[in-house]
Amino acid sequence: MARRRTVKAGIRVISFDVDGTIVDGSFMDRFWNETIPELYSKKHGIEYSRAVQIVKKCYDDVGDRDIRWYLPDYWFRRFDLEIDFPEILKEFKKDVKVFEDALDVLEELSEEYTIIAVSNAVKEIMKFELEDVGHYFSEMISCPTDFKEIRKHPEIFLKICDKINVKPENIVHVGDHPFFDYEVPMRAGIKSFLIDRTGKNRENLMDLRELKMRLNS
Repeated sequence: MARRRTVKAGIRVISFDVDGTIVDGSFMDRFWNETIPELYSKKHGIEYSRAVQIVKKCYDDVGDRDIRWYLPDYWFRRFDLEIDFPEILKEFKKDVKVFEDALDVLEELSEEYTIIAVSNAVKEIMKFELEDVGHYFSEMISCPTDFKEIRKHPEIFLKICDKINVKPENIVHVGDHPFFDYEVPMRAGIKSFLIDRTGKNRENLMDLRELKMRLNS
C-alpha cells in the first residue's frame, strides 16, 4: 500500500479519478447492480434474484481489468437489452453525489493548477457524473473513449501526458484504486496519492483537503 509522501515544486497539473474520488459510488452501483439486472429480469422473464446472479457472474467472468467491463454498449448487447442510454441516465441524477471535500478542493486548487479528470468510464458517463463540477476541469479524459484502453498500463498515463502536453514529473494523480490510481501512474513516473475516506489506512489521504498540504510540503 502507498507510503506517505510529499510533493515538491514543479507540479502544474492535478489529475483526479472520478468514481470514489470526486463522486461517490451510488450511481454506478445502482445502475450496474440493480437497474441492469432488473431490465434483464423483465427482458428474459426470470425472477429478479436470479437475474442478479446471472448478471454479476457475467461481470465477474469479464473482470475490471478488461475494457469490456466499462462499456455499457457491450453489456446491452450481451444481455440483449434495448436501452436508450442518454434517457435512462436522467433517472439517476439524484444518485450522483459529489463529495464535500472534493467540492472544496476543486474550487481551491483550480485557482493554482490545471485540473483534469481521468476515468475508466466512458465519456458519456463521465460527463453525466461531473455535470455539476465540470467547469473545474480543463479536460475530461475517458480512457476507453479517448484511447480505446483502460488505465492498466503505465503507457496510458504517458498518453494522457502527451494529450495535455505535460511531462510526468509535472503532474499528480489522485484516486481511490490501489492499482489503477496508484501503482500504474507511479510506474509511469507520476506522483500519486490514494484517497481512503474510511481511515483504515492512515498512510493515504483520508480527506481530499489534505492534498493541498501535501502539495505544499
